Amino acid sequence: MLKNSLAGLGIALLLPILPVFADETWLLPNGEEVTWDQDIDGISVLSYPVGRSRERVRLYVRGLAEAIDSRGTFHAYWIGPSSESYCDASLTGPDGTTSDSFGQAIITFDKPTFPSGWSALLGQCFDAPSDELRANALYGDQVVVPRD
Repeated sequence: MLKNSLAGLGIALLLPILPVFADETWLLPNGEEVTWDQDIDGISVLSYPVGRSRERVRLYVRGLAEAIDSRGTFHAYWIGPSSESYCDASLTGPDGTTSDSFGQAIITFDKPTFPSGWSALLGQCFDAPSDELRANALYGDQVVVPRD
């Protein structure tokens, strides 16, 4: 009996320190959701659907999981569904996703703590990031937008 109680207490004590990613979702302007799918060796994998095929673009963000209360700007990269004649090389992410559609990303959070939206600049292939992407935080059923 005591052993079961201690095991339950151990689980209860661990719950508050589990990563927040299971609850984090963001909303793109087109209504699609960005989800935090997993963490692999210190790299957080975020993804969102693209096009009619519903294939997903993946954002790989090193250090995001460790920065739960100190989010700022992160240098990352993205990998999308393969397309004809996109980049002259292929890139493989830590989750095994491989594609010739990839680029750099710079992601800046609105505030250092959850829930927070973010803005990103995305580059194509080896080009500098310049395409803008906005994602507002979802908290329950509410969209959290930054206040100016």
